Amino acid sequence: MARVVALESTMGDARELDRSNLVYHEAQDRMALLPNYYAWIARRFQDSVRGTVLELGCGAGMVLEHYLPRCDKVVAVDVNPELLRTLAARFAGGKVDARQADLRGDWRELADVRADVAVALDVVEHFEDDDAFVEKLKARLAPGGTAVIKVPAQSRLYGAMDKASGHWRRYDAVSLRALFERHGFATRALRPMNPVGAWGYRLKKDRETNYSKTFSPAKLKLVNAAIPVLALFDHLPGLDGLSLVGIFDLKS
Repeated sequence: MARVVALESTMGDARELDRSNLVYHEAQDRMALLPNYYAWIARRFQDSVRGTVLELGCGAGMVLEHYLPRCDKVVAVDVNPELLRTLAARFAGGKVDARQADLRGDWRELADVRADVAVALDVVEHFEDDDAFVEKLKARLAPGGTAVIKVPAQSRLYGAMDKASGHWRRYDAVSLRALFERHGFATRALRPMNPVGAWGYRLKKDRETNYSKTFSPAKLKLVNAAIPVLALFDHLPGLDGLSLVGIFDLKS
């Protein structure tokens, strides 16, 4: 679950960055107990992966590992240096280019990138100005490129847990489609993911904590074992998910 934090020059902001990175790193450690979850995410878009991929908010590469065989190169971007070191060690063959960047900045670290596909999984909701984020993403795509986006779904579920997780909003299908289409993208696919998780989230959304922290490690392992069954509900019509996965193609 990618969390983007700002790099600031003052000592106070530097301390806040250290705290945010620690929280993010701890969340990644907990979510590592859900390998089936990351494989599930990858299955939702891996057929759209090709050429050079830019993954924004890559964390330790837990989704990246599943789609890596389908592409030529991945520029993997995160703000957390420890996670990037872990990622670089895991994928040391030269196919993964790990870069530290503050995505709330000007993205100058990515100025040379023209990707065929940009992947942002649980990232866009962390930006107050999501239009500015999409414009920066668009500038890093080659002509005819594709954006793969995963966001928290159902705006009516927004609450204290989202705020504690650094979310500015949750998205409905209409709002996510409109966000990308007003920046020159065509919607190829927009699908709900994890309706069972959405039912559980309703019971916890008013807690002031990250969702993963509401599960013990033992429960996370049980959830991981249940994921093949949970994924079957994605194919039932009429169910809203905990997440939305969108695939958007940049118009010529």
